[in-house]
Amino acid sequence: MGRLFLSGGGNEKQTQVLDEIFIKDINKILYIPIAWNDTVYDDCVKWFKKMLALHKKETKVDVLTELNKNINLNDYDAVYIGGGNTFKLLNAIKINNFDKKLVDYYNSHGTIYGGSAGAIIFGYDIYLALLCKDKDVNKIGLKNLSGINLVNGYDIQCHFEENQVQEHQKYIKKSGRNIVAIPEESALMIDNGKLTVIGTKPITVISKNKSKNYSPNQKVII
Repeated sequence: MGRLFLSGGGNEKQTQVLDEIFIKDINKILYIPIAWNDTVYDDCVKWFKKMLALHKKETKVDVLTELNKNINLNDYDAVYIGGGNTFKLLNAIKINNFDKKLVDYYNSHGTIYGGSAGAIIFGYDIYLALLCKDKDVNKIGLKNLSGINLVNGYDIQCHFEENQVQEHQKYIKKSGRNIVAIPEESALMIDNGKLTVIGTKPITVISKNKSKNYSPNQKVII
């Protein structure tokens, strides 16, 4: 397996600590901004390059907005999937069978970074995107909410805040699936199967009757 960075979201300054870990050995990135609510991605690309500039590193960036293109992910050191609408993103990935490409890339030691919506899709199911204050709207009416499922059958929540635990536990009682809840400024890093918190805030693993916080640099057991 490769490396998977699941970021809880935030602007480029909020994620600077965790982005520094991600970008360290990366020289060529494929950036996928298609979760964005608009269909013009110029502002997304400007933001992405601004984020990279904070790390004072020369990095080649290719932008992919049409997932049906014949592209070899192994030509890149990393694939970065940006935030926006989770339902729009997952739909585009599935109808183009891009989920299989991502899994194959990850299993062949590729590095993937998902920010917000780009992180939620790697859980078992994306229904959590409809919960809490930063919730999405399923404007496209996506029926199959099954995610790519690279986190041991857990669902992923982003933009998490501590006062949301009870709402998530209600969800767990209905879904039967536990949750990895990630706040802005932090990420869950999966490196060759080992899970670690990176960033500035703890992440929370939530089950039906309890929750447990894991601090930055701490190993996560799920």
